[in-house]
Amino acid sequence: MKRYLYILSILAMGLTGCGQQKFDIPSLLVRELQMDNHTCSVRVDETYPLSVSFSPAGSSSVVTWTSLDESIATISVVGTVTGVSEGEVRVTATSVVNPFATDTCVVTVLPRRVYMSSISITLGGAYELEKGKTLELAPFTTTAPANVTDPGITWSSSDNSVAVVTGSGVVRAMSSGTAIITATAADGGGAAASITIVVPGSTTPDTPDDPDDPGEDPPADPDLLMFHNCDNLTYFTHTQGASVETQGRMEGSGYIERTTNSDNQIFIISRVGNSMDTKITDYSKGYLVFWFYINDAASLSRNTVATGRIELSQSGGPGQQCLYWSSKTCLADVVSDGWNYIQLRFSDAKEMTPDKPFNPKGANYFRIYFDGPAGSYEYTYGIDAIGFKQTN
Repeated sequence: MKRYLYILSILAMGLTGCGQQKFDIPSLLVRELQMDNHTCSVRVDETYPLSVSFSPAGSSSVVTWTSLDESIATISVVGTVTGVSEGEVRVTATSVVNPFATDTCVVTVLPRRVYMSSISITLGGAYELEKGKTLELAPFTTTAPANVTDPGITWSSSDNSVAVVTGSGVVRAMSSGTAIITATAADGGGAAASITIVVPGSTTPDTPDDPDDPGEDPPADPDLLMFHNCDNLTYFTHTQGASVETQGRMEGSGYIERTTNSDNQIFIISRVGNSMDTKITDYSKGYLVFWFYINDAASLSRNTVATGRIELSQSGGPGQQCLYWSSKTCLADVVSDGWNYIQLRFSDAKEMTPDKPFNPKGANYFRIYFDGPAGSYEYTYGIDAIGFKQTN
């Protein structure tokens, strides 16, 4: 008997001395296993990683994965789902050390991705655009096939000093010269198309003596009735820490910029006593427009909640005789990194006080705010050339 006890003690000493090097012995038994996602979707021939969490902390993380129908989706030993055919299947994770600790995810397998095969810009190979003018390329852009999974397009310019383009395909002629505007399929399939924008005038670039002087002021859109050119902070409030910047401006001599790490931000212009006639006579053809800059559009969209608004009022404030648009759906959800040309149709706005409607002949107040919990994502945003225009 003593001999057996001696042998057991030697084995125990051996395990104590080298067990952590050779074996992964859990200190705690798994009581609960939980999928991080109980539903997910994946396309045929694409993958989606599943993961699980364990209770208590420090318990064994070894699981077995099972697909109840591998003709619809398979699951790897590390929890990666692969879509096989369209349908729905349950995928289960079970603890190896405690078979009663298990959880399930319902996986929906969607049709195979259809990539964009071609993009065409029907304006031809080149288009002449006067300095200060804008051109919307989206109405002249077609894609194929019709059933493409992701119809998104990204836009870029070969020379932003000549012409800039927004995420929605609005080109702005900045200075004389040529720039190639390219539309690229967002799905990564490689489809693309380009058009050369020719801005007439002298091809001699601005060469200011002062290196801090950005050169000739970009002109405003000649069809724009300017409400505020954003060349200074006059009439602006609730813009603590904002500054007037000159490099990269869209119009005039500057734009207003601010860096923040909170999404409850406001731009306000108060024009009490100096009301402006917007010249909008047909709401269906009238727009409030401005250039909006954001260096990290994902942060803005992630932090913004639906209660944010873009407002235009004649009451000197937001409470009465005010048109408003959602700052989430009309701004945060549609902007991309860099400058964005925002056009808000008057007929798409809502009235703050329907019994006392906004009068387009007396605009005196504008603001943008994002009303939500403080965010932890620092981003820089800006605004330029706020005004009104009416199409024919």
